[in-house]
Amino acid sequence: MCGWLDVPNCWAGGFRLSPDFYAAIPTNSSALEIRVQNGIDYETYSDGLLIVVDDAGAVRGDPTPSGMTRAGLLGQALPVSLPAGVTAPGVPIQANPNPALIHATVYLNRTCRTQNVALYATTCAVPSGGQVAVGCNVDGSGGLTFDASGADATTSAAGADAATGAGDAGAAGGLAQSTITFRHLFDGNINESNATQRLTDADFDLYLADPREGSPGGVGPPAPCRGHLTGSFHFYFERGRPAQPFP
Repeated sequence: MCGWLDVPNCWAGGFRLSPDFYAAIPTNSSALEIRVQNGIDYETYSDGLLIVVDDAGAVRGDPTPSGMTRAGLLGQALPVSLPAGVTAPGVPIQANPNPALIHATVYLNRTCRTQNVALYATTCAVPSGGQVAVGCNVDGSGGLTFDASGADATTSAAGADAATGAGDAGAAGGLAQSTITFRHLFDGNINESNATQRLTDADFDLYLADPREGSPGGVGPPAPCRGHLTGSFHFYFERGRPAQPFP
């Protein structure tokens, strides 16, 4: 997971998370939380990526509780945006007939210790300097160079060919949309014995912003992009020990 971030008073330039902790957390509803993090500490003290899938069954193609079949969305590039009904202060809520099923937040609570920093995957305005190139190597090596302003200028020769996400579409002043593609998704059954059903495997291409920086009242362009991260994750759910030694 790598790319660039521009967080005031904290980080400007290339960023690589180097995650070593992965979790899939079923909820009491059909939602599934996915946590990709550097280190095993609490989120309050860590850097990481939190992805929320509102309806894991809809993505997997599982039948509805009433038995109705669904085609599923595995293998498709799905939009990632703010949850329906969530807007920045002062921005009116607008009806969306087809809200995004998936939401993502990058938190930098270890890197930015003096403030509670989170950037949200959403549609954001491309920086005035135009799109920046991003390369994230499959083997985790090299791949990014930056110009004096902190914008990612090119991927290295070694990283360009192996990049899981290289190069951004669009031009200066345009809009960028976050996406994620699941090939496998954990079914949410904490007692699942079938390894295939415990697998979560996905590629993501996230444009990050602070929604509070958007136009007042929601009139005009959205918030400027403050980051672009690409990467992938592949892990199997394994039920951990309970937080307490008693039921």
